Amino acid sequence: MTPAEVRDKLELAAFEDDIFAENCYVIRRRDTHRVLLVDPGLQASRVLEHLAREQLTVEKILVSHGHIDHVAGVPAIKRETGAPIAMHPEDLAILDWAHFAEMPFVPAGFEPFIIDEPLAHDHTISFEDIALRVLYTPGHTQGSVCFLFGPDCFSGDTLFARGIGRTDLPGGDPAKIVVSIRRVLYRLPPKTVVYPGHGPSTTIEQEKLLNPFVPAVD
Repeated sequence: MTPAEVRDKLELAAFEDDIFAENCYVIRRRDTHRVLLVDPGLQASRVLEHLAREQLTVEKILVSHGHIDHVAGVPAIKRETGAPIAMHPEDLAILDWAHFAEMPFVPAGFEPFIIDEPLAHDHTISFEDIALRVLYTPGHTQGSVCFLFGPDCFSGDTLFARGIGRTDLPGGDPAKIVVSIRRVLYRLPPKTVVYPGHGPSTTIEQEKLLNPFVPAVD
C-alpha cells in the first residue's frame, strides 16, 4: 500500500486540552468505525463524547511517553473501552502514581495502569490492512516513541513545529533527543507530515530547514 493510499484510508481528529494544550489524536479508518487513540490526556471526557456520538470503537491506546499531560486520560479510556495500552516500557520509571494523584487537575478516577503491548523500535502495529511503525526516539524521556502511518508521523514531544521537547524533566537527555531527531526523524521522507504532542503540524522538510534547535546536518 502506497503512502497516499494509507492517508486516503484514514481520517484524523485532534483534541487539545485546556491546560497544557496537549494534542490527543483520534485516527479513524474511513471504511469502518474503528479508531486508534494517541495520547489521551486531560481532554479525555471530550474524546469519549466524540467516540460515543460517532459510535466509534477504540482498537488501541497509543502512548508516546509517560508524562502526565499525555497519560492523564488513559485510565478513563481504558475503563470505558477496554482497549489495550501500547507504550514503551522504559517510561514505566517516570509514572509516579502517587505524585500524579496529588495534582489538582488530574481527572477523578485516575488510577495506575499497566502496559498491554510493550513497544520498541520498528515494532509494527496492524490497523486491519494498514501497518503502523513505531520509532524509538529517546531524549524527551527515555521511552519516547513516535508513530509512523505512511506519510504521517505522530511525534509526541520529540519534535514540534520549530521546536523540540524539553529535556530538563525526569528521563530527559539533551544529547539523545538531538540524535533521535537527526538519525530517525530527519531520515523520513521530506514531505512527511508531523503531528506533534503540542502545537500545529509541520513537515520533516520544514523542520530540517527551519528548526533552530536541531538544524539538519548533511
